[in-house]
Amino acid sequence: MDIEAKNYEIAYLLPSSIPEEEVLTHAGKISSLIEEMRGAIKRVEEPKKRRLSYQVKNQQNAYFGWTTFRMIPEFLVNLNKKIRNSSDILRYLIVEEEEIPVSIRPLRTIPRESRAPLTQAPAAEHAPEEEKLDLEALDKKLEEILGK
Repeated sequence: MDIEAKNYEIAYLLPSSIPEEEVLTHAGKISSLIEEMRGAIKRVEEPKKRRLSYQVKNQQNAYFGWTTFRMIPEFLVNLNKKIRNSSDILRYLIVEEEEIPVSIRPLRTIPRESRAPLTQAPAAEHAPEEEKLDLEALDKKLEEILGK
């Protein structure tokens, strides 16, 4: 029976009390825990300092980072235990990445009737030439009407 590895993502908060120079070291500890549990790192997003919407363990600011990885689901339980016992992490969440096949992704189409033709110019530009005004003839008509 072959157990297939799945894609996961872990998002985590590190305390803002950690010096900025050491943030990558703490993020590296998470990556090393994943590799220790026979996981394969796909992508690591460097933690950035953020203001939190609400306090987490009496902290208003924290470093937020995330990592995507592949792992056999059985080893995920042990990874959770090790991360939970880590004093470096304020909060974390591990979720399974869902892969959507390209053929299933919906494409948004615009009905043909609602699309404006690209070759047609606005009607104001196509005024017939016979409607051009002759200013001298217009002046004569105005004089006749006004009685001058």
